[in-house]
Amino acid sequence: MKTRIQVLSQGGRLIGVYVPPQTPPTDPRQPKAALVAGPKQKLLEVAVELSQASLRTTKHIDDFHASLRKQLKLKK
Repeated sequence: MKTRIQVLSQGGRLIGVYVPPQTPPTDPRQPKAALVAGPKQKLLEVAVELSQASLRTTKHIDDFHASLRKQLKLKK
């Protein structure tokens, strides 16, 4: 299943990634989180194949960031 994530870049570099929770909130008043682009930053929404279990270790997160940089043609 594809998940829509937000990716923040600046100057061709990956700055931040937001992966929304997989389950909807139980309380409709619960706060929502999102990234906001600042000056000279770009905010992209990307659909990726992702499971929360795949982001449990630092190695998996580094691999995920590397694949995002490659897909979006960003520098390290």
